[in-house]
Amino acid sequence: MSTQAALAGRHAVVTGASRGIGAAVALQLAAQGARVTLLARDAAALAEVAGRLGVDSCLAAAADVTDAASVRDAMTAARA
Repeated sequence: MSTQAALAGRHAVVTGASRGIGAAVALQLAAQGARVTLLARDAAALAEVAGRLGVDSCLAAAADVTDAASVRDAMTAARA
């Protein structure tokens, strides 16, 4: 199995994805073929990370994980 296909068909949700470890994890998951939902409070930084992942492999949603409604809305968008 190639590295690209290791996670094909899987969907990962990464919190704190706008920078640092979260962004690095998201990039690695996408490189292994996963569809990735990026969550973080900083929408502009999320857009930059999403641009590096590519439109087909990710969804970026500004969300605050301490706010249940915010996470619920992001997960609804991710399932669409």
